[in-house]
Amino acid sequence: MFQDETEKVEQPAIAQLKRLGWSYMPGAALAPALPADGAPTGERSYYRDVVLVQRLEATVLRLNPWISDENLRKVVRELTHPNHAGLMEYNQSIHDLLVNYLSVEQDLGNGRKGQTVKVIDFDNPANNEFLCTNQFKIEGLNQNIIPDIVCFVNGLPLAVIECKSPYIADAIAEGINQLRRYANLRFPENDEGAQKLFWYNQLMVSTCRDQARVGTISSSAQHYGDWKDAYPLTDAAIARMLEPTEPQREVQDVASPVCYAGEFDTAPAINAQQRLLAGLFNPAAFLDVIQNFILFEPVDGRLIKKVARYQQYRAVNKVIQRLKQGTTRKEKSGVVWHTQGSGKSLTMVMLAVKMRRDPELQQYKLVFVTDRTQLDGQLSSTFRDAQNETVHNAGSVAELKTLLSRDASDIVTAMVQKFQDAEAENDFTDLNPSDKIIVLADEAHRTQFGNLAATINAALPNAPKIGFTGTPLLKTQKMDQAFGGYIDQYRINEAVEDGATVRIIYEGRRVQTDVVGDSLDALFDEYFADASDEEKREIKKKYGVERAVREAPARIRWVCLDLLKHYREKVQPDGFKAMIVVGSRHAATVFKKTLDELEAPLSEVIISGRHNDEPVFAPYTDAKEHKKAIKDFVDPQGATTFVIVKDMLLTGFDAPIAQVMYIDRGLKDHTLMQAIARVNRNYKGKACGYVVDYYGLSDHLTEALEQFSSDDVEGTFYTLKDEIPRLKAAHTRVAVIFGNVKSSDIDDYVLALKDEDIRQQFEIAFKAFAKQMNVILPDVAAKPFIPDLKLWGKVQNAARNRYRDPGLNISDAGAKVRKLVDEHIISTGVDPKIPPVDLMAANFRETVEQIKSPESRASEIESAIKHHITVNLDDDPEYYKSLSLRLRDIIEKTNGKWDQQLELLLQMVSNLEAERKQAANDLGLSETEFAFYNILMAEVTSHSGEDSISEAVHDEIKATSQNLVAMFDEATQIVDFFHKPDEMKRMKKAIKRAILDCSFADKALVTVVQDRFMDLAKNRFK
Repeated sequence: MFQDETEKVEQPAIAQLKRLGWSYMPGAALAPALPADGAPTGERSYYRDVVLVQRLEATVLRLNPWISDENLRKVVRELTHPNHAGLMEYNQSIHDLLVNYLSVEQDLGNGRKGQTVKVIDFDNPANNEFLCTNQFKIEGLNQNIIPDIVCFVNGLPLAVIECKSPYIADAIAEGINQLRRYANLRFPENDEGAQKLFWYNQLMVSTCRDQARVGTISSSAQHYGDWKDAYPLTDAAIARMLEPTEPQREVQDVASPVCYAGEFDTAPAINAQQRLLAGLFNPAAFLDVIQNFILFEPVDGRLIKKVARYQQYRAVNKVIQRLKQGTTRKEKSGVVWHTQGSGKSLTMVMLAVKMRRDPELQQYKLVFVTDRTQLDGQLSSTFRDAQNETVHNAGSVAELKTLLSRDASDIVTAMVQKFQDAEAENDFTDLNPSDKIIVLADEAHRTQFGNLAATINAALPNAPKIGFTGTPLLKTQKMDQAFGGYIDQYRINEAVEDGATVRIIYEGRRVQTDVVGDSLDALFDEYFADASDEEKREIKKKYGVERAVREAPARIRWVCLDLLKHYREKVQPDGFKAMIVVGSRHAATVFKKTLDELEAPLSEVIISGRHNDEPVFAPYTDAKEHKKAIKDFVDPQGATTFVIVKDMLLTGFDAPIAQVMYIDRGLKDHTLMQAIARVNRNYKGKACGYVVDYYGLSDHLTEALEQFSSDDVEGTFYTLKDEIPRLKAAHTRVAVIFGNVKSSDIDDYVLALKDEDIRQQFEIAFKAFAKQMNVILPDVAAKPFIPDLKLWGKVQNAARNRYRDPGLNISDAGAKVRKLVDEHIISTGVDPKIPPVDLMAANFRETVEQIKSPESRASEIESAIKHHITVNLDDDPEYYKSLSLRLRDIIEKTNGKWDQQLELLLQMVSNLEAERKQAANDLGLSETEFAFYNILMAEVTSHSGEDSISEAVHDEIKATSQNLVAMFDEATQIVDFFHKPDEMKRMKKAIKRAILDCSFADKALVTVVQDRFMDLAKNRFK
């Protein structure tokens, strides 16, 4: 696996970085060097240092040649010795210093005043030094970390790339987990990483060649994103760039579990890693992203660091290009359509940030027309914190007029409502004829077209308009090219494919009797049979027949019963919540009353109030109560499970925890498209969103979709019928793996997974099948597939135990599937929570003897030995490496001869630990001394280039090992020895002196032995 990781992922990545303009040095060349006098030399003084200080100093001096020695030291110290409370504070502060520059007091001839110091030249990328290194060792508080690739700009470590073999299950998740461990983000109290490296980090990348994703220090695995478009580079351009140095690939270098799982029919010409590196790590784009596409935002009381996704980066740069290259208002205008849930608001904020940094565009007044207070808040906080610029918010029509009329290159925001109010006043023309104004309009389907657009145009006749929309433009709007057409598109199916959103499954539910046509009067009489003729006349007069029938308590009760059954079976097991959309405020109160009577989980009504409202509405129209209810609803731990709404929350409301929307009202066109997108937000364990229709919207959906281009709305929603072929395909991919298994014996299935590559194929294919089953269950369509789900679930559990592979699990498959599988495994007498029997356990042989075939027994022992070696490797690396070679030798020589292999493996198990103790005793060494002796023997033999050594040298190795173990024994009596740099340094010097006093002394040997002995000591002297 390690070889695959290095040869197929890490080395190609370094080769590509070099082609992109990064220089390269191996990690060993950046290690600290300790000459005889003990004074550190080299690029770093200590392994705990993460900044290449000499390079930083040289660059700061080159970019700011006027700077004094004192100020140079001050700047470098501010970057290398910042003082903050936690990782995120360090990271935000350093990002701020990089992009907004530092200031120092210095007299350049006009008196002492603040001077700006550039640490990075963002305007001229070539003025900076780009360096990448691999296997860069860093000393943490408790253990060392060795990231695969670290990328430095001007001596600062701004990116870390973790490489994983293409042939392991969940490779990307493994890489992300490792990055989080390095940054000490998993269990901060354990200090398991080297957090200091990540004070400076801007990008974290996990790659396994065929998949590559990028995130920041605050990103969880689900928030790492693909980089599917290296804009402005095309795949063809990347291929040309790679051509001269890319070796001819053999067929076996192409196939990976990702491909086997059916995600690609053939290997793409450009893989995901190459695309991400080309798009993000070419020096100009790398600096552009750091300067303009990283934002810090408070979310639920904690600070989150966000980096643009590829479509956001592409859209912003396309808009900038259009604004700068267009010569007329029309040429500068256009629409960015990024489907709802894909980060449209963030794109607008990032565009504003980049425009404010552009020398040409920063002279323009920016006018944001929004329909959400959230976007207003994002803009205000971003510019206040990052740009130190005030955002002017128009609180009234009069204030809006004043702000728009003012000739200033400022930022103005106004809610759509203010323009609508202005339109009604008929006094909103020629407020500012300047062409140095840019209008940035949210929900462009409303603000770019129709009366509202005319109002904006009349007020600002020469201002180009950039519209943003989460729903595509209607065919009629696209044909109207007055506003320049699309600038960038990120369609619904692209967002689902990228995992930016989840697909929506539509279910039409037939209410007991449909509310249509001739049946209305009969239904009315049925629902209001107990009412007098006078009461019936009053009801018809007040509501109309159709509305009265739809909102009849008897009908709503039926809807609530069906809705609760659906929710409890399909949604509640996975912990998600629901929105209920109703036709009137009155209906909302009836739904609430009915749900309470049915003892449903907690529901809240969120509706707007009116003057002279009846008392029944009062509890549900208080804005403060709305805030509380919404906060509780979006909180996964909050008790509020249902929100009942009419119009509120149907646009611009983000609640990833909401998986289902129950609709019992008419919705059309953009409103319908926007409403159903409330359940498309991504969340851990959420495979899809559901729209359950009690109104009969299927005709409206068809009509709505027909008003858009088919390309634009492909993948808007699916039905259960669409999901069955997906399930069949996922089932087939697992079945193919077991094509040669003819028996029903679980052991035979487990043996079929003996090869690691096949095991990873199974893992990926089975997880996909299990997730798809969770989408469809408990629908009857899933029934034929349940026996195989249970069988393969048991196979997975048995294989996890046999091969000691914790990656084999369905923890993220969904509660419905997990319950089915676990119950089946338990019913067969196996507890899935009990781990496999340890190799050294007294009952290990007894357990092995219960396995039927010799091949399976041999496989169990082989896996147990491998696991034993892995677990104990750090206690005596050389001894356990030799065991690994012995095991491989037995397996290769006896392949197919299962009885013989079983016998040899059992012999190996019998002598495993006894041999080690005997070998130590024969040399007169303790087990700890033996572990150090093995390392020193291996390194001396390796450095001498000889297969054997003299008896005199052997005695020296033995004596040196014993002496150094005695020193460690004494030194580690000091409390927190491994957390005290001075004590560690003293011990390293002792190791150095001991080696240099030997006949086999060699400077290269000293460094290696120092590192290996210190690492071993951390395990042996805990």
